Amino acid sequence: MLVAIMDGPDPDSGTARECGYAFGKKPIVLVRTDLRAQTGSGASYNRILTESATIRLDLPVAPMARVIAEVFAALERLEEARQ
Repeated sequence: MLVAIMDGPDPDSGTARECGYAFGKKPIVLVRTDLRAQTGSGASYNRILTESATIRLDLPVAPMARVIAEVFAALERLEEARQ
């Protein structure tokens, strides 16, 4: 599985490349805690990245404990789906 942090005005190019490489090979969990203006589609970053995600966690300004809990819950759901 790949967990990618998508904070910032534009996702890091290396992270975007890793997501592209992982697409179709393993589940992708995108995490965004950044509070920035969202586009009309509800996605606040590149549509290719958001559409390639298996699970997308948009948690604007969430406390770190919540982010960690949400990531672990997402990974658990993915593991359950695999079985």
